[in-house]
Amino acid sequence: MASTKSIGKSGNELAHLQARTQFRTLLAVNPNYFGNLADNPFPPILSIQGNTFYEEIGCVGYHPQQEYLEAVVYINQPSGYNGTICQAGSLEYVRFYLSFDNGATWADQGLSSVRAWDIPEGTEGRKRLEYAVPLKVDPPRRFCKADHLIQVRAILSWNNPPPANQHNWVPVWGEVQDATIQVEPFKFIFPHDLFDLVKVKLPPDIAEVLDFETPLPLSKKTLAATELAVLYKNKDVPPHRFAFKELMQFTSQPVALNPAATALGPGIKLDVDLFDVLFPKDGDISYEELTCIGLDPNFPDTLVGIVKVKKSSGYSGGPCTNGSREYVTWWADFDGNGSFETCLGTSEVRVYDLNVPPQGVHYAVRLPVDMSAYRDPCKKGPRLVRIRAILSWNVPVPCANPNQVPTWGNREETVVHIAPRGVIVGVPGKIAILGGIPTQHIDDVSGLTTASAVFALNNNPPDVGGRPCPFAAAVTAQGVPVAGHSYIVEVSPDGNVWTPVLTDLIVTDQNGNTSPHQANPVTNRFDYLPFTFNVNGLLAKWNSTGDALWQVRLTVYDAAGNPVGSPDLHRVQLDNTGPDVSIDIVTGTGNCGKFGIGTVLSGNFVARDDYLGSYSLGVEPAVNDPGEGVPVPAAGSANTPPAPGTGWTLDTAGMIACGYVIRVVATDRAIVNSQSVGHHRTDSAGFCLEEL
Repeated sequence: MASTKSIGKSGNELAHLQARTQFRTLLAVNPNYFGNLADNPFPPILSIQGNTFYEEIGCVGYHPQQEYLEAVVYINQPSGYNGTICQAGSLEYVRFYLSFDNGATWADQGLSSVRAWDIPEGTEGRKRLEYAVPLKVDPPRRFCKADHLIQVRAILSWNNPPPANQHNWVPVWGEVQDATIQVEPFKFIFPHDLFDLVKVKLPPDIAEVLDFETPLPLSKKTLAATELAVLYKNKDVPPHRFAFKELMQFTSQPVALNPAATALGPGIKLDVDLFDVLFPKDGDISYEELTCIGLDPNFPDTLVGIVKVKKSSGYSGGPCTNGSREYVTWWADFDGNGSFETCLGTSEVRVYDLNVPPQGVHYAVRLPVDMSAYRDPCKKGPRLVRIRAILSWNVPVPCANPNQVPTWGNREETVVHIAPRGVIVGVPGKIAILGGIPTQHIDDVSGLTTASAVFALNNNPPDVGGRPCPFAAAVTAQGVPVAGHSYIVEVSPDGNVWTPVLTDLIVTDQNGNTSPHQANPVTNRFDYLPFTFNVNGLLAKWNSTGDALWQVRLTVYDAAGNPVGSPDLHRVQLDNTGPDVSIDIVTGTGNCGKFGIGTVLSGNFVARDDYLGSYSLGVEPAVNDPGEGVPVPAAGSANTPPAPGTGWTLDTAGMIACGYVIRVVATDRAIVNSQSVGHHRTDSAGFCLEEL
């Protein structure tokens, strides 16, 4: 019989074991059996809403730089999750919403999940297992002058996915939790936005020669301790807080400690004993606190912590500065001796001075980890591991000291479950990278990249202005291997007729050696290769053609050839056609004409594409002094009108007598061969300059 202990939030929930066991059947008979549906014609039979006896949300946060929402879910009971780890178990679903108007309206962001099993070993007494459930999002950014604090809502529901676009839906088993999060300011600004921001109206003659379509990168200043002393004057931020990083750097040097105060800068005096700063008895959590931690067992395994920021000042500057870091260092006790001998690494999130509400602002820190070496067969029983995480503001705790007490921060411990070997956790089989871009940065509807998209291997944006980009030529699919399984990647222009992608692959192993990898000629399936044999996780190479919107899907098969779970489906917009370009001369005799030096030449040019990146005009050969022989316009990033296009002029005064061409070069934003950007197209018109 299942335990009837109650360690949920209200402390008095009942187990309702029979209703839990028959949950899906009861819903099939009466969708409102538990009375959690408003305005439903079916009468409720057993009233259960928001029961946290079995599972609950520990905390919710957001990593603003990585753009991941995270919910840490507590599994409280030893049973009630539809089977052991050698069985199917059940899913804990979390649907996330964002509100940009303080909860007046909510935008559905999507659904994520984690698989739970009956694991008595991890939930005995008052113990619990802690999982993390992630969702990649792309909220709109603003200029850094605004804090841009928004609300997130997480709806946890066991074995019954929360319906879309119903932010007030109440789960039967699970709960709803809200939190305040911060959106990272954008890294670029367009000139027209900048002038609007400072409320400056440019004269028409100045506006005509400025390129308003090319974004300007924004730099963030790191404030020194002396600058922070001025910033925090009368704000009750002590020197050993705002100068903490400089203090730690100074004390790490092999010099006497007594000049520490003067080394921090003129006028800065420590307000506490230096010994108490260096060797605190307890971490100070008045500014930030690590509230809960968990493991996301979906591929790849990721340790997640939620940090609550509590004050408005003391984080080294506002969003227009470089702010400061909340560091979390992680250890695991894999051998169970309590020593936390394995350091897994350090994660971080950038924070700023903000107008923090009373409930705080909640951040997530994330550390991908490779748990493959610690997976056991399910028959061996669940692999449970204690995890320790230490939060330390602005200076990370070193890996060598899992027992260190941070000056600013605290320590959390939990027990996590490492999924058994061969078990696919969460959604089985995923394409993580498509066309060089993480799939979470490809819009599910348009098939174009999102504003925050970056290449997975170098973190460079495909378009510096964040404009949507299509795909062209070879589109590669990459993903984490599923041991003992095989897969097929297929493509379709309409979702009805699917064509398998069978191009032979060249994979790279951990030593940098390459080798061929081919599909089975009978089944058309590729075998998953271990990570050490395929470090890039290359699954398929699709040599695309045309300019249509296509679908790409991955289907995973077990060792017996049976499909596992639902296919992983994505859309990509193709653009294998380069820009339309042309240029001509209309002055005098036109193209190939002869002109005297000093003549102002004019003409028309076209630079157009559905996804235009930029165009440029130039004169060749480059034999003139700088500033001479420069056409107007010289560059742009917006489509010209159709032919005959738009006008250009060239003042030839000061140019030397020579034969020239004026050339237009246009580049689109297509991601070509999954690694570069742009089809380049050119056209030119010739002319000669002569001495008069």
